[in-house]
Amino acid sequence: MLRGNLSSRPFYNDRLVTVAIALAAVVVAAATVFTVSRLYSLSAERSTVRTQIEAEVREATRIRSEAAALQQRIDRETLTRLTASTHEANALIDQRTFSWTRLLAQLEETLPPGVRLTSIAPRPDRGEFRIAMAVVARDLDDLDAFVEALIAAGGFYDVAPVEQRADAGGTYQAVVQASYLSSRGQATPAAAVRP
Repeated sequence: MLRGNLSSRPFYNDRLVTVAIALAAVVVAAATVFTVSRLYSLSAERSTVRTQIEAEVREATRIRSEAAALQQRIDRETLTRLTASTHEANALIDQRTFSWTRLLAQLEETLPPGVRLTSIAPRPDRGEFRIAMAVVARDLDDLDAFVEALIAAGGFYDVAPVEQRADAGGTYQAVVQASYLSSRGQATPAAAVRP
């Protein structure tokens, strides 16, 4: 067999080219087999996940319908009575834990000699325990000293005289309001207040 090659640099090693082409064909075939097998496994996984999603959607729909049925069966009047009873029980528990002795001891420690406490009126105010204290002071400086002593004691905050007037006898009557902190260092619940 006569071979002719008209190229300026002839290449006579056809086997190397054939082996390289065959190797490339094997690599392409292997990549194709891998891609097809991966596509098949992902397809199977996708159908499994889709089945699980459908089952979970059915379960969620069932649970929602059961919840709606239960809500329709709830007796609103009984629930309202139960809520009121729960609030009353919590109020009794909170009242039991509130220390009136501590409050009166703090007031006794902070009361200056020129101020006399005539009444204490506790009341709930938006979840806080507010105290209105009617006092009689010899002069306005004594009243200011009482307010400053309450603030410095640490058991009271938002302390302010809301009413003050002079008497004919030269003394001043005032109402001092303050929020009170319980012994735990938190605002006392309003439900605990019983005048």
